[in-house]
Amino acid sequence: MRLLIVENEPGIALVIEDVAIDAGFQITGIAGNMSEALELGSAADIAIIDVRLGDGITGPSIARALFSKFGLGVVYFTVNPGLTKDPEGRAVATKPARPERIVDALSMAAKNASRRERAHLPLNA
Repeated sequence: MRLLIVENEPGIALVIEDVAIDAGFQITGIAGNMSEALELGSAADIAIIDVRLGDGITGPSIARALFSKFGLGVVYFTVNPGLTKDPEGRAVATKPARPERIVDALSMAAKNASRRERAHLPLNA
């Protein structure tokens, strides 16, 4: 499963990258803002997104854009899960997160993404 990391703090992004690679995810890129995320989004299946980036609480907007443009599954990564009230029911990993929690949230998003892909397969596939 291909993962896009949306995190503006390089140290945190690298920790997520290491945890995800160890869990078998392929990293398609690291984005620090909306424009970078949209540029890299087409190469990913799921994204883990910090809710509060350098330009404010833009994570939910990025999540909606990545979902609507590319159908990406999303995991929010945040200190304040109250900021993630989202009708899509996306997974949340609360900072600081143990590696197991990050992997669990990514795995949940990956399962949901796989279900969406199977639902869109042609009947003869």
